Amino acid sequence: MSNNYGVIFDMDGVLADTALIHYESWVKMANEIGMTFKKSFFEATFGQQSVPIARKLVGRKVDQNLVEKWAQLKEQYYREMVKDNIVPLPGVIELLEELKSKNFKIAVGSSGPPENVELLLTSLKIESFFDAIITAADVQRGKPSPDVFLIAAQKINLKPQNCLVIEDAPVGIEAAKRANMKCIALTTTHDIVELRTADMIIQDLSFISVKEICNLLNIKIQ
Repeated sequence: MSNNYGVIFDMDGVLADTALIHYESWVKMANEIGMTFKKSFFEATFGQQSVPIARKLVGRKVDQNLVEKWAQLKEQYYREMVKDNIVPLPGVIELLEELKSKNFKIAVGSSGPPENVELLLTSLKIESFFDAIITAADVQRGKPSPDVFLIAAQKINLKPQNCLVIEDAPVGIEAAKRANMKCIALTTTHDIVELRTADMIIQDLSFISVKEICNLLNIKIQ
């Protein structure tokens, strides 16, 4: 029965704690173009796509091609910093293995560009667990739009209401809710108050098992 249900994982802050590397790569790019990148701005925009973040950083008057170039530069710096410098967060491997053993369908729904997602999943050696991988390249509208999760559900051939999302950012929780999906939030990058609209809030994936996921999805498995 559980093959009729799916779990969609955000990547940054859920599968690996990449927040500091993202922040440092933004700071490096911003310094290069003569801008200041504040921690408060980072915390307010984390989980969104890099081009919209770059646009908010530099303002409305800068040419779009330049904004996209700077966003790509930031991502280049991120990949240089993250390579061989990343480990899965607690409980990630165990939960993925348990979900697979219970025949859940598993997907990634990330705001990151495909190069980042592929690098991280291969570095963590977990790419083979996923039935579908959705990145910023697959969606026209980033989180908090529900597109990334709706496309993920479509790719694994499931109804949205049969999917549960695991997120760490308020924009991701909003996207999950707008997709009509249950959502578990991790306190990796935001505090509990900011994550309060999630159906469950935990410290990391070692605090949850398939049993709790089944309870949230209202299903019984053997």
